[in-house]
Amino acid sequence: MTRIFVVDTSYLVELYSVPGFSDRTFSTRLRKRMTELAGARFHVPAGCLYQFCDHIADVTDGNRRHHLAHRIATDVETSIGRAWPWLISPSKGLNELADFIRAFASDPTRHVVGLTNSDVIEVAKVLKRKYGSSTDYRVDIWTKNAQLKAHEPDLEPEPL
Repeated sequence: MTRIFVVDTSYLVELYSVPGFSDRTFSTRLRKRMTELAGARFHVPAGCLYQFCDHIADVTDGNRRHHLAHRIATDVETSIGRAWPWLISPSKGLNELADFIRAFASDPTRHVVGLTNSDVIEVAKVLKRKYGSSTDYRVDIWTKNAQLKAHEPDLEPEPL
């Protein structure tokens, strides 16, 4: 079975151990889980990258901030070039962006989750539609946000 994970900002801060946003114990467990899931596909919505970089900007230690900024830049470059360590998944192109934001503005349930999290949900839905007809694929959302986790297409059997 192929596992597909849509990775939210809350997991990115853990994977990169961003000071002030991550928990050492959780970060260690998450990295271990990623190693165990070596054959899985990891998708990061483009909006989460913006939000993640905003968290990096809040790191008070200039050396650590610089290191994290360069590390994410390198990972984004390799993700674009080689689809590793993850795939960057925009849910919408520029032509659909206005419609996406209009749907957000018109749906009170989306207001509760926010625009970036709505993007995560949309990416997960697109992947589920693409691969969902096969029982060989599972699509989960990796997040620490319970409201967002409730929207994952397939219930993750053992979430962290």
